[in-house]
Amino acid sequence: MSDSAPNVAVIGGGITGLSAAFYLRKLRPDAKITLFEGGSQLGGNIRTERRDDFLVDAGPDSFMRAKPAALELCRELGLSGELMGARPGARRVFVARRGRLQAIPDGLVMGVPTRLGPLLRSGFLTLSGKLRMLAEAFVPRGFGRGALELDDESIAAFMTRRFGREAAVRFAAPMLAGIYAGDAEELSMPATFPLLSALEQQHGSVIWGLLLAQFARAKGTSHHARFARLRAALQWLAAPPNEGQESPFVTLRSGMGTLISTLASRLGPTRVLVGQKVDSVQRASDAWSVFAGGRRFDVDAVILAPPAHVAANLLSPGSLSDELRAIRYASTATVFFGFDARSLARPLTGAGFIVPPGEGCVLAGTWITSKWDGRAPDGSVLVRAFLGGTRSEIDVARQDDATLTALSLTELQRLAGPFGAPRFTSVHRHIASNPQPSLGHRERVARINSELTTLPGLHLVGAAYDGVSISDCVRQARVVAERIAGAA
Repeated sequence: MSDSAPNVAVIGGGITGLSAAFYLRKLRPDAKITLFEGGSQLGGNIRTERRDDFLVDAGPDSFMRAKPAALELCRELGLSGELMGARPGARRVFVARRGRLQAIPDGLVMGVPTRLGPLLRSGFLTLSGKLRMLAEAFVPRGFGRGALELDDESIAAFMTRRFGREAAVRFAAPMLAGIYAGDAEELSMPATFPLLSALEQQHGSVIWGLLLAQFARAKGTSHHARFARLRAALQWLAAPPNEGQESPFVTLRSGMGTLISTLASRLGPTRVLVGQKVDSVQRASDAWSVFAGGRRFDVDAVILAPPAHVAANLLSPGSLSDELRAIRYASTATVFFGFDARSLARPLTGAGFIVPPGEGCVLAGTWITSKWDGRAPDGSVLVRAFLGGTRSEIDVARQDDATLTALSLTELQRLAGPFGAPRFTSVHRHIASNPQPSLGHRERVARINSELTTLPGLHLVGAAYDGVSISDCVRQARVVAERIAGAA
């Protein structure tokens, strides 16, 4: 690029594309930006709607505080007053076990026990299962790994060798894999939860690594006073849960759609083409051409922010498009129900539940009104069921709304008791929207990045590459915007 105003095409109007356009506009107010969105509205999976005074987040309903990019973006957009954490009781999560919902012990962080007492008092695992889980603190680095597993291993393999088969099968692996609607036997641990892999490498134990990191942050100490920290961390491990702890999840009072609408309103003179499907992206000498709707748009740089398989179809055939097409995706559906609270067989406590393989036909359920304030009128509850994913026999793309609704309600009532007649139902599908970072994913992304070095001006960002969370997508978008602005 020259020193003149950069001319950039952003393809994909989800959170990643919108964030990229926002940060590029902020860094280079003179930039010429055209954003293409093939769908009928911006936001991708993030969508908020009102139904009979119920507030429904059709896609993700929050983001993690520990990953700061989304929180920082909200503050930059002036949405600080809209931010709110989950309700105090929402830390509790249940898991389906033999037709019942059993509480997962308090103090689990990504399936890792950080409190001794709740785990020992829990009836969820056998005594041998509890002892094996706690023994992770003394299991040496690399324990149980074969020579072929040195570079990568599945979530199931990692959690089993570190915490034992019982804990891994009953909740740890399903909890982690459920975030991706994927199969714990296929998803890559280093690609999905690199922190846990890194803790084993750095500290020899995931438990001690997590405890030391959290204790250091809480007390403002370094990682070097090892014995003092170990003693303090052990005391903290046995302490009762601190109900006053800040919620790890954050949302917006008016729903996550507020983030999308606010972003869209802050793009300045950006040309936003909604409903404009891009046909192809082609290299043109030292620049790029975007073909859409029978028109050609010549630009200096292209930010490709749709799903990887969509990006693959826009590029010329070759190794890059082949690598992108090889990234698998899963389809899911969410079914919402509004009920009168008095029709429930029992109160809904905690955030909801997960369903391990073989325990039911849904992936998980959320007690939304137990998790967030302001999501339903007084005397009502809002409930959500998740279906689909790679290990499900239910094809959410083929089943009609009535079938998905009936199946979800049957499963909810089987696990949590009668709910009564719903005041409303709402079905939302996310077809081929959940990337699956399977074994070998990091190596594939490295090959993709290597290919991009030969194609200056082309940038790939989104959930398929470096983290699936909203914050991961926002972070990637900001990095690319800074790179383009710095090169202009």
